[in-house]
Amino acid sequence: MNRTWKPVALLFACGLLVSAHADNEKKPLADAKPAGVVDPLRQMMEKKGYVAIPLIRHDEDNRFTVECKSGTDTFRLLVDTGATASSLDMDLVKKLGLKHRGETTSVGLGGRQKGVEVHLRELRIGDFDTRTVTDSFYFTGMDVTVSKEVQAKLKPGRINGVLGHLILKFNSAVIDYSTRTLYLRTPLLGLWPEIEGRWVATSGQEDGRERKIDPDNPLRLEFKDRRFHLTDKVVDIHYGMHIQPGKDFYAAFFFDPEEELAKELNYKAGTLLKVKDGKLTLCLCLSPAVAKGVFPSDFKAPAGSGHIVLEFRREK
Repeated sequence: MNRTWKPVALLFACGLLVSAHADNEKKPLADAKPAGVVDPLRQMMEKKGYVAIPLIRHDEDNRFTVECKSGTDTFRLLVDTGATASSLDMDLVKKLGLKHRGETTSVGLGGRQKGVEVHLRELRIGDFDTRTVTDSFYFTGMDVTVSKEVQAKLKPGRINGVLGHLILKFNSAVIDYSTRTLYLRTPLLGLWPEIEGRWVATSGQEDGRERKIDPDNPLRLEFKDRRFHLTDKVVDIHYGMHIQPGKDFYAAFFFDPEEELAKELNYKAGTLLKVKDGKLTLCLCLSPAVAKGVFPSDFKAPAGSGHIVLEFRREK
């Protein structure tokens, strides 16, 4: 099924909000490692590109929150692996100046509750900056008029929203309860070991026809410093990239690397990408206008599609 060019960065929400800013202190777990002791799990996770984020015990039921920032505003989100998506308190939505994108309904510990869809461009979860992941995440903005039963479950302390399963899954979340640490990693860094380095084109298709590869000067592709660089004697394309995992492939969205942390991010182009049996295959959409605004849905380049399919092998 065709997808529109604007990537859906994921998430609608799931309910459960109590309001305002959290003020409870961080309380160490009894089995947490003493300061200065080497944590082999943390060493291994950070080596694999994960960011370690402290979890804050929220109540006696061992619910956890994480401290987040957007701009200069600080707030706390409840880590809820049982909530499909994520929610923000309407007071926080207003404070952050987020635009309403239509009505939606969420279901969580507070039951079924109506809210509005909002897009959050900048979300820093501890030291993990979601601007290095996507152009924005979707949340549901909800009023804090949840039931007294739910408020009682969340005492002591207050939260400003819920960090749900979809954001956690998308960023390969791992929770270490013994050290009370949440680990997150961007999808790109999860894929990176498979694609990093230089590749050379072996075959291609464009506009329903074979795209000939010059054996003396073939297209070359390099993945370096989280960037995509495609070049030959005519083409010279250099982009930053965000990755969205699919079932058996990845969607990559390209942008000006200088704009990754900007207030708004506009994707310039994109590709489908898969690696199998030592081969890397791309279905490129270098010009969304030519491709009529439709992002590739498979690895084909029929006439009039504006798509290019290229197959690469690692450069020796």
